[in-house]
Amino acid sequence: MTSVCDGPRESELVNASRQYQERPFSPAACRAWWLSLFLLHLIGALFFGLVAFAYWMLPSLVVSTWLDFYQIGMASSHYNTIAIAHSIVACFHALSALMMVIRSIRNKKLTFRGNLRELQQDGLAEKRSRASGRMRRLACYCYATLFARNGLFGIEGRYYDLLLLCREVVETALQSSQGYRMSRNVPRPWLNRFYVSLLVANCWSTVMVHHVFRHSKTKMHLVALLADCLLDLASSVGIPLLLVVKYADQFDLSTGNFLFLKWFQDIWLMNTMSEFKIILVLSWWDLATRMIFAMSMLSNMNTMEALMTLATSKGSQSTPTSLRGSTIAPLEQSKPRLNTKPHHRSTSPAIQTFTSKGLRASFFCWGIVILALQIHAESNPKLPQCLVQVQPWGVAKPACSLVLLNCLTDGLDGESDLITERWSQFDANSVATLLARNCPKLEMPPIFKSFHLMRTFKVYNSTITKWDDDAAFDKANHPNMLNTMYIRVNTTDGEIPMGLQSANFPQTLNIIGFVVSNLRTLPADLHTKWPPYSALNLFATQLTTFPDTLWRLRPSLLVMANTPVEAVPKELFELDRMWYLDLAGTKVSALPEDVKLFTNPLIGLNLGDTNISSFPSWIDPWLERMASPLAPPLVAANSPYCLERQRILSGEQTAFSAATSRQDGVALSKLLDASDSNRAFLTSAVSCEPSFLFRYALAFEDTFQTL
Repeated sequence: MTSVCDGPRESELVNASRQYQERPFSPAACRAWWLSLFLLHLIGALFFGLVAFAYWMLPSLVVSTWLDFYQIGMASSHYNTIAIAHSIVACFHALSALMMVIRSIRNKKLTFRGNLRELQQDGLAEKRSRASGRMRRLACYCYATLFARNGLFGIEGRYYDLLLLCREVVETALQSSQGYRMSRNVPRPWLNRFYVSLLVANCWSTVMVHHVFRHSKTKMHLVALLADCLLDLASSVGIPLLLVVKYADQFDLSTGNFLFLKWFQDIWLMNTMSEFKIILVLSWWDLATRMIFAMSMLSNMNTMEALMTLATSKGSQSTPTSLRGSTIAPLEQSKPRLNTKPHHRSTSPAIQTFTSKGLRASFFCWGIVILALQIHAESNPKLPQCLVQVQPWGVAKPACSLVLLNCLTDGLDGESDLITERWSQFDANSVATLLARNCPKLEMPPIFKSFHLMRTFKVYNSTITKWDDDAAFDKANHPNMLNTMYIRVNTTDGEIPMGLQSANFPQTLNIIGFVVSNLRTLPADLHTKWPPYSALNLFATQLTTFPDTLWRLRPSLLVMANTPVEAVPKELFELDRMWYLDLAGTKVSALPEDVKLFTNPLIGLNLGDTNISSFPSWIDPWLERMASPLAPPLVAANSPYCLERQRILSGEQTAFSAATSRQDGVALSKLLDASDSNRAFLTSAVSCEPSFLFRYALAFEDTFQTL
């Protein structure tokens, strides 16, 4: 018989065939394996299909705005790409399951792949067609050398066991990386223990399977691949699914978001920001890693189908046909065989055996290391100031994701030395959110710069008396900072502390707020330090004039409600990226007249509770573009304008007073046109109902932050 190019001798094929026929699988075992593989394909198709559907629909839901706001996961602009990647995996699983059913129906029995007789006939037909051309023969030679059953990656190749172990090394490294990530982010001990138990079991199962099934390579390969497949399933499907279930009952499908106030609960937000790092795709590398797990699971199933085909097929031939099944390429029809010289084994079997045993021993030892790391992590004590405590591997001190400094309950005034003593009790590199509450004399200690992974810093009901450069925010020590809020906080002389004026201010810190504060002035050069396009909340501060540095900051969102500002500059309406402006409750009585081009991509302007009674004409193009009877873009609740509009709509008044008293040559807005034909525009352009959109939930914060 003609041998496969560079393949084993005929006697070796006969021995291999006899080896597979030594211990045939019982019909019940074959049915169990078929059903198991079919169910695994169905689970994979269902899960990855649902993930693809969720990512495809996510950009249209309100929750995606909050995910982008807090930078949880990748930007929503990439969701469709992530959906496509998951849908491809789902299609592979669905197609594999469908082909299993079709083959079984066609053969009138449960079939993994085409039987040996059919494959042999296909191979002979292909052989008769004769490969023509040197390049095609070379391609066939390379393919047979690599992917034939006895090729480099084939299931009967001489290196298959070693390659299988090497692949397990790569998978175990990736799974260990995910386990470490979970230990740093997931505060649920039971979930970490579950994953660690799976990881340790996988490491030890490699040794046990090779020992128990050493006399039956088929069963050894099947069980080893099944163990890998189950851990891949747990990594790709089980862990994210368990976390999603925890949040499913909190999600409101009607609004497409979680309860609004949930986003202001520190503990819930901390858990969400941490655990969504496991649920959502964080980066392109994270997506690639998830796809490796997914394709590895598919590859394992493909190889198991090939092994079961070899184990269950019964042919009359004395030598098996070239059935291909590998971890790299799917099982396909045989390619033309080429006459070549027989194999000459150049690699010592002793070296392969030694390497394989060394790798298996390493797996067993690595399982012990993982178990020891988890036990050590759980041995760290619980700290009362840790509102959310995690258990990262290899950390000597307790690890806190969310830390609370409550001067009232801790018996402190806010002295720097005492704060340093408390903050030295936990691992600094684990802190993601830091809270300071009820401190009458808060002094920021230099240890503040050691929180390199901190993303959120919030101070409530305190007075900051000292915050110097030695404890300032800077991009070298706080590269991940995202937001900082100061609620009911006073500062020395009503000025921004030096700790918020570093020349190396983190450019990622783009959510900054002083809510109910004695802040009454801003440094003139603040726009050279704070990042542009930030979201700024200056609600109920004591700014009497609008600082020029504020519009030079080019904020994307600006809330200055309930401040004593009397006028705003025209430059504020000429910014290129501002999408919301709240001036409600200020002393503003008119908008600037000399705005030549209204370029703001605003979705809303709140002028409620002001003394405004008229509008300039430059606002009309924006109103005409954004007008909606369901969501008018301009809010003027409790203003003289809305009072007059109500009287006009009720028939008590025929014209706006500003329109009748206007000076010659002054163009007025369509909002002052009281004619019947314009009244629909009046109601769709201006809302006279109070709006608290994008306001900080101060009342909830006051309730939630109580003792």
